Amino acid sequence: MNPKTLLLLMLCTRAAWSRVVRVPRGPLLRVDGTEVSIPCDVSDYEGPAEQNFEWLFSSDGSAGLGVLSTWDPSFTDPAFSSRVTSGGIRLQRIGPSRVVLRIQQLHAADAGTYTCSTPSTDATVRGNYEDRVQLKVLPDTLSVAGAKGRLASTRNVTVGGSFQLLCHAASSETPAHTHLSVTWERRMGTEAVEVLTLTHLGRIQPGSEYESRYGTGEVGLGTAGADGFRLTVNRAESADAGEYSCTAATWVPAPDGWEKIQEKRVPIARVEVRPIGVSVKALLSDVRISEGLPLNLSCLVSADSDGPVLTRVRWLLSPDSGEPRKLPGGPEPDLVGTNEGIYQLLLPRAWDSGNYSCQATAWAPRGNGTWHPAAETESEAVRVMVLPPEADLVVSLSAALLPLSSEEPMELLCRVAGPEGARLSVSWYHSPSSPAGARLVGSLDQDWTLRVGEEYRQRMERGELIFLRRDPQTFVMRIQWTTEADRGSYRCVGIAWGQQRNDSWAPSAEVPSSPAVVYWEEEEPSLAVNAQLTKLVPAAGGTFEMLCAVSAANIPSPRYSVQVTLDRPLTGPVGPAPVISLSHDGLTGRGPESAGNAVLEKVKPGLYRFTKYRTQTQDTGAYRCAITAWTQGGGGAWREIRNQTSNPVPLEFQTSGPVFNVTAHTDRSSVYAGERAEFWCIISTDGPAMDPEDVAFEVSWFAERLGAGAGPLVLVDRAAQVRSGRRNGTSEVALERVSDMEYRLRIYGCEEGDAGGHYCAVTPWVRSGEGGWNQQEAIRSNVVSISVRMDLLSTFRYPLLIGMGLSLLAGLFSCLIGYCSSRLCCKTHPKQDVRREHRRLMAMEMD
Repeated sequence: MNPKTLLLLMLCTRAAWSRVVRVPRGPLLRVDGTEVSIPCDVSDYEGPAEQNFEWLFSSDGSAGLGVLSTWDPSFTDPAFSSRVTSGGIRLQRIGPSRVVLRIQQLHAADAGTYTCSTPSTDATVRGNYEDRVQLKVLPDTLSVAGAKGRLASTRNVTVGGSFQLLCHAASSETPAHTHLSVTWERRMGTEAVEVLTLTHLGRIQPGSEYESRYGTGEVGLGTAGADGFRLTVNRAESADAGEYSCTAATWVPAPDGWEKIQEKRVPIARVEVRPIGVSVKALLSDVRISEGLPLNLSCLVSADSDGPVLTRVRWLLSPDSGEPRKLPGGPEPDLVGTNEGIYQLLLPRAWDSGNYSCQATAWAPRGNGTWHPAAETESEAVRVMVLPPEADLVVSLSAALLPLSSEEPMELLCRVAGPEGARLSVSWYHSPSSPAGARLVGSLDQDWTLRVGEEYRQRMERGELIFLRRDPQTFVMRIQWTTEADRGSYRCVGIAWGQQRNDSWAPSAEVPSSPAVVYWEEEEPSLAVNAQLTKLVPAAGGTFEMLCAVSAANIPSPRYSVQVTLDRPLTGPVGPAPVISLSHDGLTGRGPESAGNAVLEKVKPGLYRFTKYRTQTQDTGAYRCAITAWTQGGGGAWREIRNQTSNPVPLEFQTSGPVFNVTAHTDRSSVYAGERAEFWCIISTDGPAMDPEDVAFEVSWFAERLGAGAGPLVLVDRAAQVRSGRRNGTSEVALERVSDMEYRLRIYGCEEGDAGGHYCAVTPWVRSGEGGWNQQEAIRSNVVSISVRMDLLSTFRYPLLIGMGLSLLAGLFSCLIGYCSSRLCCKTHPKQDVRREHRRLMAMEMD
């Protein structure tokens, strides 16, 4: 491009440039108690990319009051200072050329005109440098509440049922024309879903997840009275569960359309949608029947549903051999339109032994008129044993070894005599209190497969239980190490197995033995625990210590596990919180209240010391020791015997923490102008010693000048970042940390303006037990005064030098003027003057 053309283009572009400051078009309408955000941006400007802004407020058209400035902290008028300090009014920078003024908790006095202006950074003044907008504050007339003002309740409904929720919302007349909108919202956890909305234009708008259901009429919104809005949900689904709330909003006309200026939300109800429940209960338990006799089984089916439901019932058989199948015996039942009924299975001839179960399916309607299976369940199996003709079976039980105390072995013998050719097995049962409460210990099948009862499975795995078959008719049960729970009566049940037509084996006869009572006397074990305070904590940050002593009786070779708990005054139904624990194997476990500063140690057998370092206010409460006694069984496994909790030991502070003191001093109370002044800020503490890593300080220095009050000089925060205040023409200052508790202020090149009182203000920060920092109140030191004296030589030095310099410059300037005058003003023309003078001389010579 031609250079002349480029220069012309740049000049045209510069001529077309014009600064533009913009705020939203007004007036802005807001409601009392809400907040407002007013953006302001500037464009087409010169200078640095980041621009500064100032906001002014005027309620009656007079000169505005300073609200906030991005570059002048003292710009804010005292009328707004408290709200600015608390954050109720703040200025947020969005970009280099855009800010937003945010005002919270509006009230009527905030109504007026807000002006945004930008200081000039342009070479020439073009465009506008400020823009204003009017804010109107309307009274709060919006109300929203649940049905009859009740608090949120819980609604229970099953899948397929329906529910209705009512919300009352109203808004009184205001000076501005307002419209009301109502929105129903469902929230599950952190996810919120819009259900239906009655917009401010009077239209019903469904949420994205409810559009199809609104079209089919399953979800609807109706009115109830002058201010009632009812949400109706039919054919509820599992996804309808959650917290339902009603939100009412106020809308006003705005330059760009309708604008929402207020919103209130109230929780209405929690809706729990449970699945359709189907319960099936067999009316018989185990059945023994001779082969060839008719079999009649019954089950009771009931469905739990708030909507219509149909049930279908089937009977299933899982034989002892073969695949599971549906039972024969007639056509399957049709759909039955009842929620409860008894269903029977009638087999003309029993042949197959196995597990018979009743299966029920509940069907629920869909919105399109069809039915779908909503729930299905199956009853507990009915054990049916089809037995051959009864055979003679003789069973006897005897004790080969009886224990006299716990940990001794026990051995029982069961002898079974049966018909020739039958296979024999036995099952063992234990009744701790009565025969009616018998529970299975172990059982041998015809192929010698062992089945162990659930309560004895772990003991079997540890080798405490042994089952033997010494010969075809003698069976042995042995408990290697008995416990108190093993006392009671024992029975063995002899079982004869016969071969079936398909070469399988099935029980043909079962005969129980007479009971054998196993009992021994044993003294009751006891445990005594006592806690004692050994170190008192005078203030927060100190160390708390207590001892827990335990003694046991009638417990052989006990070991102890210890847990320390904390019971705060306001713990409530939650109960004491675990702090730290020590197992009987010496393993330490920490609870949520430990925070890494708690130690539990074993001083000697039966004596434990609990220590908590750097205690804080949240550590106060009652501490207890919960101790459990363990003893070792014959197999080496440890089992719990007794547990006991100690008396409470309170942790209370005599003081709330360390007390900080601040002193300021200087070595020289008078300095000459231009010299350096030094001040010291010394911090001391009263109370327990603090770790330097657990305390930090924010130190500020202030200067008191005559007629100007106290002003900040420099500040260093607890992160060691130094920030200087506005100097107002005074000398340069420096602030440094000399030690953990000492800070030094230096003023370089002192002037008259530096004379006066100086003091420091310290804000301590103390680390809490959880690692957080707690700010304490600021402490002000004493005032240290300093005077600045003037040196006589220094006073006249600069005037003399300046006078001599000015005199020399004046002389040189005078010489220059004389020289120029002689060269320019007194110059002659030599030809004419010589000729004219020559003539005169000639005349004089002739005379």
